[in-house]
Amino acid sequence: CFSKGSIEESVRWFSKGLWLADALQPAGPPGELRSILHSNRAFAYIKLRKWADAERDCSASLALKTDNAKAKYRRAWARFELGKCREALTDVDSVISTLPAQSRGEAEELRQKIVKAMGSE
Repeated sequence: CFSKGSIEESVRWFSKGLWLADALQPAGPPGELRSILHSNRAFAYIKLRKWADAERDCSASLALKTDNAKAKYRRAWARFELGKCREALTDVDSVISTLPAQSRGEAEELRQKIVKAMGSE
């Protein structure tokens, strides 16, 4: 449903997946899967411009899997939109330092936006 453009429906399905994963603990899916679900729901929240919800889900994702680069990038994006530029810069710098050079484009663009916004504060 996410690829077809029904973002609200995607949020509901990711939420159901998280609810089910939590209900099955401790024998349920590993933290990595739950981290991915949080990160994907955060992306849906970003598409809906629900920045605080996206930041919260990214932080939950990173609590489960600290090296989830997508979650950290998405949290940087949400934090930037929330005006939390210093925290956003810390996140995006961390992402850039872990990615190979050919995969840094979007993160470097976000970094430029953050730095520009910080310069105008």
